[in-house]
Amino acid sequence: ERTLVALGTTEASGSGFDDYGARLEVHALDLCDGRPDSKPAAVAKTSSRFVSLAWSALPGKASADALGLGLVAGGMSDGAVDVWDPAKLLAGHPQAHVSRVQRHAGPVNGLEFNPHPASAHLLASGGADCEVFIASLERPEAPTVFVPAPPPNAAKHVAEVTKVAWNSQVSHILATASQSGATIVWDLRQKKPWCELRDAASRSAVADVAWNPSEGLHLATASGDDANPVIRLWDLRSSTTMPLGTLRGHSQGLLSVSWCPDDPSLLASCGRDNRTLVWDLFSTEAVYELPAAASADPAPASPKFGQGGAFGGSPGFGGDAQAAFGGAAPTGFGTAAAGRRYQVAWAPSTPAVLATCSFDRSVQIHSLAGFSATSRRPPKWLRRPCGAAFGFGGRVACFGSSKASRGGVAVKRVVENGSLVQASQAFEAALGAGDYKAFCEARVSSSKGSEDARIWTFMQLIFEPNAREKLLECLGYEAKKEPAAAPPAPPP
Repeated sequence: ERTLVALGTTEASGSGFDDYGARLEVHALDLCDGRPDSKPAAVAKTSSRFVSLAWSALPGKASADALGLGLVAGGMSDGAVDVWDPAKLLAGHPQAHVSRVQRHAGPVNGLEFNPHPASAHLLASGGADCEVFIASLERPEAPTVFVPAPPPNAAKHVAEVTKVAWNSQVSHILATASQSGATIVWDLRQKKPWCELRDAASRSAVADVAWNPSEGLHLATASGDDANPVIRLWDLRSSTTMPLGTLRGHSQGLLSVSWCPDDPSLLASCGRDNRTLVWDLFSTEAVYELPAAASADPAPASPKFGQGGAFGGSPGFGGDAQAAFGGAAPTGFGTAAAGRRYQVAWAPSTPAVLATCSFDRSVQIHSLAGFSATSRRPPKWLRRPCGAAFGFGGRVACFGSSKASRGGVAVKRVVENGSLVQASQAFEAALGAGDYKAFCEARVSSSKGSEDARIWTFMQLIFEPNAREKLLECLGYEAKKEPAAAPPAPPP
């Protein structure tokens, strides 16, 4: 299966100040070939620039004939959401563009498809106009749009929406972050906010939001404030004003955060201090830092591509070995922004793979398979998913990822030959009772052949009171009769 990555790029060789065009690139990657760069396998030009990008494989809905690679959606700088069919893009079809949704009045900062198969056609978007919309792509050519809290519910953000994130466990729960410091958790089934997260001690803007991939009530928010650049960990069962924990390690405001889908104890973040950190949530410390992109040439394990103007902004890779990036990275004079990362994302289906977007309009793929971390706890992808060890008496000790054996070792008894077990139990019972003759008689009666019957008959004679005479008789011999006693000799 190919590893596909979608990039929202701008024309690097623009014709002037009035050139606002951009293009969508699809790259087919081979992470084992060792090449340091990649060329696009398909390109589609757009009239406006990308701010965010998302890819859904549409599990359970796509087929080989229709939407075989799902859908790619781009949040544009003019407030539109464009939708493409990547399979048609790769095939060179002239009508790969599927539809366009124009609801936002400003740039679409956040864009994400629902990760649950039954709801994979739902696309959430959040924009600079403080609005959040849900587009249903059940019919991609004719999308329908609704809001998470329709009237008479008047709940909405009061500042620019920065990111959106679907809950990892419940398909109708959506989180949206904003510049006001509030993160709203929406319940689409109840059509109203479920709660609002806001740190009572700070009103700093929330740059990104991410759900725990294995626990639907745990949430992480990234602060974009240079004065307080922290990652807040929330437990929705505990409090909505006081975070459960705080991660400190960045010296300037955060730009992106991504929760590892293969090991929920790992979190990746990047900030304006040009640091990309991997956090261990058990120790709440940064255990690894990706080398700065500008300090070294990309290694074969970290291919670099999209030099023609790649931007990043979606919260992560798409599904089934497909990835999506998009964004509107600021550029400046000179090389001050060269190599500085503003987005980080874990691969959805390939363990130990991390992608980053940089202000120099490039995307890098990093392998953390052999990274040296300060934590003594190995990442989950290095652990054996299951194991077994055999012992005496037909017993086996095993562990696995199933709910029955999670967190412990199960000791079971394996029976390969039931008749052998029964025969062994009967033999042990005979040894315990000391009735060897009855055991041999039972074996004679259950023998299937004359040879076995003769052997067990011979064994039975050993336990007879007159075993010697019986054995001789069985062998065909008769015991010699002793001569009669001689009369006593006459007296002299």
